[in-house]
Amino acid sequence: MEGYPQRGEDYPHREYGIWYVCFLLLHCIKLINVLDMKKGNRKEFDFRGYGFDSSSSSIPFIIPLTTIAFNEFCNNNKQVLETYNFWKEKIDELHYRLNYTYKLSVVKNRDANKSILARVKWQYKYKGEYRKPAYIGVYIGSLKDFPKGLDEININEVAKMKIEEYFTNKIPLLFKDINGNEYQL
Repeated sequence: MEGYPQRGEDYPHREYGIWYVCFLLLHCIKLINVLDMKKGNRKEFDFRGYGFDSSSSSIPFIIPLTTIAFNEFCNNNKQVLETYNFWKEKIDELHYRLNYTYKLSVVKNRDANKSILARVKWQYKYKGEYRKPAYIGVYIGSLKDFPKGLDEININEVAKMKIEEYFTNKIPLLFKDINGNEYQL
């Protein structure tokens, strides 16, 4: 097609540059007008009055509006969102404490004999922060206590008992009251 660049060719900026500049200016003016409109609709996440449609040309103007509305909503409801996030994670943690996952392994210590260690997956806060990697090492016993190592008959029962004891002593249940004050059971 004559007058249009072919595949692999650059656009002739000399001929099409003015149209591109006009296109950008029109969209910038539209964006400024959108951001200056009344905030009432934005607070309610109601964007029907802005004259947008579902076309991809409207999306670059919808993104800043939705971002501003979302950030304003989060700032105005910060305590509610923090409480929601805390209790949602705490409920997940309580369920996980009943059905945790772990992997037993034999490790060599520098000073002592080989030991059996449980690597417990833990994706929740531990001593006030999230762990990376998200595992907790729990000492189960030495190979003197379990001569057959991981093939010992009761090793899983002992491991679960030690892990639950570790949870009770090292990772106590921390809750928050309605005012955001932490307390421990």
